[in-house]
Amino acid sequence: EHGGPTDLNNLALVCGECHRLVHHGDWQLFMGDDGHPYAIPPESIDPTRQPIPSYHRRKRRAA
Repeated sequence: EHGGPTDLNNLALVCGECHRLVHHGDWQLFMGDDGHPYAIPPESIDPTRQPIPSYHRRKRRAA
């Protein structure tokens, strides 16, 4: 809808509340170079709008 590619590398599963905040609030999401989503809070929460990494990150298995 906003010009991003429609492919699996540009998709992120989010809960209903986060989905509403992104589409109807001032939050933004982007996929980091590490392949994980990051949330950018609105200025009212963080004036510097620093990206917050997803807490649902894959963990590497110990060898």
